[in-house]
Amino acid sequence: MTWVVQDGDPATVGGVVAALPHVDASRIFLNGRPAGPTDPVERGDRIDLHPRREARPGDLRVLAQRDGVILVDKPAGLPTETTKQGEDSVVSELLRSLSGGHVHAATRLDVPVSGVVACCLGRTASRTFEAWREQGHVRRTYLGIARDADLALDGVWNLALSRGRDRAGRDLARVGGADALPARTHFRVIRRARALLLELTPETGRMHQLRAHAAGAGVPLVGDRLYGGATSIVASDGRVVSIERVALHCARIELPALEAVSPVPEELRLAWRELGGSDADWP
Repeated sequence: MTWVVQDGDPATVGGVVAALPHVDASRIFLNGRPAGPTDPVERGDRIDLHPRREARPGDLRVLAQRDGVILVDKPAGLPTETTKQGEDSVVSELLRSLSGGHVHAATRLDVPVSGVVACCLGRTASRTFEAWREQGHVRRTYLGIARDADLALDGVWNLALSRGRDRAGRDLARVGGADALPARTHFRVIRRARALLLELTPETGRMHQLRAHAAGAGVPLVGDRLYGGATSIVASDGRVVSIERVALHCARIELPALEAVSPVPEELRLAWRELGGSDADWP
């Protein structure tokens, strides 16, 4: 829910939220930034109210581990690293299960994205993983659902990306810019229905790289409102179905002597079926 502060509204975030009917929000943002109940507000400020993330502690599943490197299956809605608001994360869940120690997220997935995340237990494992990365031995394969458009069956996106913010103050990747860094993504169209089922393999690891590259190619990912993706789809029977997450999933990580595969979540399979595809289309 979004509320724009008006004349006569209370002077704080908490006051405004308390005055709204039937609101049960655990995550509150003021003009795109996390906010507390005592933060002051002015006319025209935007308050975004989000329910508690669906992912709960205990949702994390270990897929494989060896020599201090652990591959886990992150659900959409769970941050990779603990946020300033102290929310549970992949790292905090591992710390809890290990009763302490040093845990480093070697790869990261955006909150609304699911799939395999690599973490390192201890500094020796972290150094080993960074060496693999520098040598090109870390391979990640993603699956995504994107807007249907005139796209080659396969190819490479070579759009340099820079960091920026949108009007609400949210971090995002921009194509080009004075401080843009090289970014390279291989893409392949697996199937076409009323959308595209894509396989995406990044060579680099820029912030929001796959999401920004897909949008830059004119095929934003379904559910990705930050980059222009549709937040609802029309099913074949005319129903309008809301998409509550980004339709992107890290399906596989391959490392030297270690790899893991994460099954495609049912909510993505359902969205693809609603768009005219079938479960048999997923590789």
